[in-house]
Amino acid sequence: MDESNSPIKVLIICLTRRGGLLQFNDCLAESLSPLCQVSVLTVQGAEHSRADWDQQTFSSQKLDMGQGMKGTLGKLFNPKTWIALSKMIREIDPQLVHITAAQEWNPFLGIYLKLFHRVPIVYTIHDVVHHEGAPLYFRMTEALFRKMPDYFVVLTEQGKEILVNQGKSADRILVVPHGVYDFFTQYGDQNLPPKKEILFFGRIEPYKGLDILLAAAKKVLPKHPDWTLHIAGGGDISPYAGNLKHERIIVSNRFLSNEEVADAMQQASIVALPYISASQSGVIPTAFAFRKPVIATRVGGIPDMISDGENGILIPPKNAPALERALNRLIDDEEERNRLGENGWRFAQEELGWQAIAKKHLAFYRKILKINHAGN
Repeated sequence: MDESNSPIKVLIICLTRRGGLLQFNDCLAESLSPLCQVSVLTVQGAEHSRADWDQQTFSSQKLDMGQGMKGTLGKLFNPKTWIALSKMIREIDPQLVHITAAQEWNPFLGIYLKLFHRVPIVYTIHDVVHHEGAPLYFRMTEALFRKMPDYFVVLTEQGKEILVNQGKSADRILVVPHGVYDFFTQYGDQNLPPKKEILFFGRIEPYKGLDILLAAAKKVLPKHPDWTLHIAGGGDISPYAGNLKHERIIVSNRFLSNEEVADAMQQASIVALPYISASQSGVIPTAFAFRKPVIATRVGGIPDMISDGENGILIPPKNAPALERALNRLIDDEEERNRLGENGWRFAQEELGWQAIAKKHLAFYRKILKINHAGN
């Protein structure tokens, strides 16, 4: 058999327990499984995109990482953890390892892989530049781990440029777009009609610009007494408490289930994402999957997904008046909302499909193994 056409044995590792990074990992693994011999290592108790996500055409392994800080540290420094991991990897015998998400265990995992398995390591960096407010321990472990992979995957051209400026080799970096999270459309009530509602969705973090949205909403909501603002996502919302006391501001301050995400998107008429900084956003392709118009800021890789006036509206960051104008524009024009939503959905189908993303990964894997074989 021609080695270039033989199935590649890849081990995909994601040590996050929930949220967008885990969902990205799940979608990638599923889309790669028809193309590669895929094995996936995740955490025991991880909240995957579907209950049966690993009952597919790939093998799935679970790593016990403990619970809470004390439990996690106990597992990290327990030799039994690494003995169990070594057994898993030896049985899989991968040709390369792809780590798909940032996580505090990654430096230890990288050292272990370098010392004992010596296969190429690929790392997907979702946020090449750290968000404002990222904890110091995370910045430190991430900076340490980024020295270890042999190859990188980023989600925007800007991300690649930053890595190259930091000394990474351009031919060892793959750029792929953030795939569409259309699996959410399988949940919730698909016949639920949209409300006159603005949706802010995602974990509450300082860089998300919620204060900008609340400042704009303070002027928008009085002009449109039949519209509401829904803030949905976990995280610390206490800094904004003083601006949330409005009968038409609805707050769901928790991690939403897949069904709740679907219902929130179904009922929204506008998705507002006034990020102050961002490498990319998984919320945008989720909104596209539900045919929702998006207002977002012109920061990071967001313009890679949104063409102003075509499939969404782009505004400057930290600009509440611009957000106010954009919200009023879409509230007053249902036809425009529908046009932007349909164009976003079409863009997602044509450019953000996981099958195309998987094929780009496969070509990258083959390139890696060819380079690795030549080096040996």
